[in-house]
Amino acid sequence: MKKKTLKKTLAFLMTAAMALSVAGCGGSSEEDSGDQQPTKSAEDTNWEGAEKAAELSGNLTYMHSGDDYEREMYANVFSTYEQYAPNVSVEQMYVPSDYDTKLQTLAAADDLPDLFWVGEAGVKRYKDAGMLSELDSVIEEYPQLTEDIIDGVLEFGNIDGQQAAFPKDWTSYVMYLNLDMFEEAGVDVPTNDWTVEDYKEIAAELTQTSEDGSRTTVYGTAINNYRADWINWMGNYGADWFADGKSNLSSPEALEGLSVMYNLVQAGSAPSPGSVSATGDSEDRLFITGQVAMYPSGRWVIPSFRTECDFEWDAVEMPQGTTRTCPFICSMVCIAETSENKDAAANLLSFQMSDEGLALVMESALSLPVYTDLMESETYVNTPPSTDAFINSASYLGNESQIEACQTGKWSEYSDIITARLSDAFEGKTTIEEAAQLIDEQANSTVFTE
Repeated sequence: MKKKTLKKTLAFLMTAAMALSVAGCGGSSEEDSGDQQPTKSAEDTNWEGAEKAAELSGNLTYMHSGDDYEREMYANVFSTYEQYAPNVSVEQMYVPSDYDTKLQTLAAADDLPDLFWVGEAGVKRYKDAGMLSELDSVIEEYPQLTEDIIDGVLEFGNIDGQQAAFPKDWTSYVMYLNLDMFEEAGVDVPTNDWTVEDYKEIAAELTQTSEDGSRTTVYGTAINNYRADWINWMGNYGADWFADGKSNLSSPEALEGLSVMYNLVQAGSAPSPGSVSATGDSEDRLFITGQVAMYPSGRWVIPSFRTECDFEWDAVEMPQGTTRTCPFICSMVCIAETSENKDAAANLLSFQMSDEGLALVMESALSLPVYTDLMESETYVNTPPSTDAFINSASYLGNESQIEACQTGKWSEYSDIITARLSDAFEGKTTIEEAAQLIDEQANSTVFTE
């Protein structure tokens, strides 16, 4: 079994922490004064690739995005990996902004790094361009990679029957709650079995206006004009919003889901996304500052909530419509076809996804492991907030429409159309029905023409 020796994992994590205090990423630096980095062996770990790591040599480049938390986390991953592979040097290529542009520039120059991240909707384009090394042989060599893996997550990196990318993690989409506001308003805190109707009623109850009624001082909730929101709400009504190669947002089920977002804005329970961005603010900042009582978002907000929220808060599952769907939001790890050290690249990937590697990146709570057994461990899914919402949503992760839309290789163009047309609806320029109809017409006549 892959992920069952958590006591051993914790033991070698303590060893790793001690080693990291004297070792940096990318091998020795001038400040190391020539001191050699500590080494580890297969006896120190349950990672299956340790013996091979000791035999490998050469240089690797690994490019990733994210915030400073992720820069530090992956520096630790690479430094620890080098202790198992002392003859391999990993160069961390951290890109804090405009990551996609940088990656596309390197791809155009035929200068991709050995390993790099691509969003779940971008794998198809790089695969079709012949830039991705196949990973089926990697999975065969390192079977721990897929033991206990959550159902469905591999599909997002499987293009035309071949595994071209591997999901490094994922983030659930949940509803964050300002518990102090619930107490002050005398409103019962929802549980994971709440419904969309419950949600709308609570949002109205928690909305507050100024004494003269001229402005809203606290919104009951917020919406985001973002793919996770659309996918969640449409999926919660069982919508086939993308089917048979065509956009289908004007279907009754998709409209019912999108109308949840639209009607919250129309009712005054949520600010329109445009009104928030016009102030230079963001919805998550409104939650942090106590101007929004309930906020749907991913796990990436947790580090800032932990450090900045001066009130009690928690999270529950998104409210249920006729069913439930959790969008799959992820960066996938790819190995470049041009890599001259694919053996070491595959070995590093397997270490990153090992118990030890994942423990180094899950502590910050930015994301979740793609393994069912690790979802049950607070080492990998820590608190606050409560873990139930995150664990439960793994059982309804992703849907066929999201997978099909991602694997067209045209998600970027499609997403731009959806964003623009929904913005018109949220800002009151069109109805949600008109927006959905225009999305389908434009997408199916300009993007999905075959």
